[in-house]
Amino acid sequence: MGVWRRRAEPDAVRRMRDSKVTRPIALLLLAVMMAGAPGCQTDRDGVSVDVSAALEVYRDQVDRKPDRAELEGMIARLPPEQLNDLGVLYEREGRLEEAAWAYQHAVWRDPRYAQGYVNLGNVLRQQGKPEEASLRYRQAMAADPGCFEAANNFADLCAEKGQGLDEAVARLAPLLEEAGAYRPFGLDTLGRLYYLQGNHERALDVFERALEEAPSDQPSLQATIHLHLADTLRAVGRVAECEGHEAAARAIQEQTAPGPSGPEERESN
Repeated sequence: MGVWRRRAEPDAVRRMRDSKVTRPIALLLLAVMMAGAPGCQTDRDGVSVDVSAALEVYRDQVDRKPDRAELEGMIARLPPEQLNDLGVLYEREGRLEEAAWAYQHAVWRDPRYAQGYVNLGNVLRQQGKPEEASLRYRQAMAADPGCFEAANNFADLCAEKGQGLDEAVARLAPLLEEAGAYRPFGLDTLGRLYYLQGNHERALDVFERALEEAPSDQPSLQATIHLHLADTLRAVGRVAECEGHEAAARAIQEQTAPGPSGPEERESN
């Protein structure tokens, strides 16, 4: 199962001090960076990149609004971590083209910035471009061989395509011990690879460990592992156990399914 992003660690003030840009542009960039710096994350807990506040600073200094090309040029000068955060913000709004633009500029700013390649690969995958996504994951692994997310998402894509399974196992398995909170996701991915290779007994062992380690606040992951266990148990003829895991997955999905919206909720959306 794919893991999509992690916390970024921007160092906006130092990079701004060291950069060589004109004063109006520097003011705009600094405003963007400082607006987004506090608690800026590339995980589901929230990202804040306040471009509107930055534009107010720019207008105050040069008495006009920059055109689109100027604004894009200014934003492209942000540090890679901030470009990454901007990409996450776009991605959450469903603006995948803009997200890809931001991630692409992040890795242009720093070709060793593995997280930018991972997130760019994720967007390309959502856009139905698996080969390009695979290339970006490979670039992330080249930039940082210890990047678990790159290896896991590459392996997840290999499992989806049913190709490159041996390479995917070789890249993912050594990183699981250091995967921390992401380890259950990696175990699920590894189990899927073993299943597709026909190594069902090994897959069962890995899926069972994944289920044991899956946190209670990740019901989607738990349901996915139950379904993968069901597939594997069916493949080895353990049908009764298979049905038990399918029932467990259904129960989780029913518990976490959003309820119908009331009239007021529908109006406000």
